[in-house]
Amino acid sequence: MTKSELRKEMKTSLAVLDPVEKAFESMSKCSAVIQSEIFQKCRCVFGFMPMKDEVDVLPVLRAGLQNKKKVLIPKIIDGTNDMEFYFLTDEPNSQVEVNGWGIAEPKSDLRKCNLDELLSELKADEILVLVPGLAFGKDNTRLGRGKGFYDKFLSELKKKTAALGKSKPWICGTCYNAQVVDSVPVEENDIKVDVVL
Repeated sequence: MTKSELRKEMKTSLAVLDPVEKAFESMSKCSAVIQSEIFQKCRCVFGFMPMKDEVDVLPVLRAGLQNKKKVLIPKIIDGTNDMEFYFLTDEPNSQVEVNGWGIAEPKSDLRKCNLDELLSELKADEILVLVPGLAFGKDNTRLGRGKGFYDKFLSELKKKTAALGKSKPWICGTCYNAQVVDSVPVEENDIKVDVVL
């Protein structure tokens, strides 16, 4: 199966998922993250504002803020396949605005993350990255939406931590059970996650 075929199949599957089941799954998955040793030990959480077909990770972001962790969400740089992360300081829903594609992004008055500065303050294994996707393989491969935003960011993060001789950050794929498949078609630039939630 090609990437485009799998994307189409996943979008169809997600469209018919029961909203109550999705909410229950989101809550149980967030609870598992918050109770995990990785979350307890981490000092920084890269999260995202969920779209309607993605796991609602807001409880994890809120728990991070309550526990005085650094919590960041991404903003797409117009006209590119890049994104920048911004620090949240308060309730996530109060610090975002909806862009032209209907995606909630951090308001421009929030502090932008300088990755080099952040990595000078943290050990890499104190960083937890929550990554959305359309499908995840049982071998931790990931199928995104096709623009490469996360592959580029994760590649940069891994290169920078490796160059500093630091341990590696924890990369956690977030999805509903219906999005886990045996395998995902991959290309050279595709980044695997460490664990699929």
